[in-house]
Amino acid sequence: MYPEWRKRRFFELHLAWLVQGPRGYELLFKVNPYSLYETREEALAAARELLKERLDQDPRVGRGKAPVLLTEEDRARFLALLEGGRALLPLDRYALLGEVAEVEERLLHRAPFSDPRNVLHSLQGLPVRLLYTPLNDPEAESQEVAQGVLEVLPEGVRVGGVLLPIPQGTPIEGLAYEEAFFHLGEGRYYLYALSSSTPS
Repeated sequence: MYPEWRKRRFFELHLAWLVQGPRGYELLFKVNPYSLYETREEALAAARELLKERLDQDPRVGRGKAPVLLTEEDRARFLALLEGGRALLPLDRYALLGEVAEVEERLLHRAPFSDPRNVLHSLQGLPVRLLYTPLNDPEAESQEVAQGVLEVLPEGVRVGGVLLPIPQGTPIEGLAYEEAFFHLGEGRYYLYALSSSTPS
């Protein structure tokens, strides 16, 4: 297994607004996008930076506006709780939730088709689904091209009875043992593993 395919330990920062519902707090919206950091200290530093501003939803996630503005005292109390790993700060009928969680994740890897480290090789021999989406039609839905065991050949890939030629320099992106995607001609191809038995 190549180092690029291995899971690595990270610290993920979650910030979210909750609202009081009939059975307790419910998610109103997640503030920040999926964010991984090498150390707990880096995740906490990122939280400190976010807390300097209004805690509106990051535009990459959505358009939610902070239901409550934090006072300096609220910020200090929230950060003190977050340093312990998890923070829940009730504010009237809302609450701010924060967590720094240790996770093991694979990073997105990119390599040309000719490189043996491209993630298609990690999917070799696994049952996969191959989908195609035309690039020139934003309304188009993905179409299934094939389903079956993936075979990576020097000239392309075979899924079930379908052979898809791939030029050597084509960039292949994805998460090892999980998914791969690439552009060919006027479309984007996406393969994902149908079995969840993936090594660490």
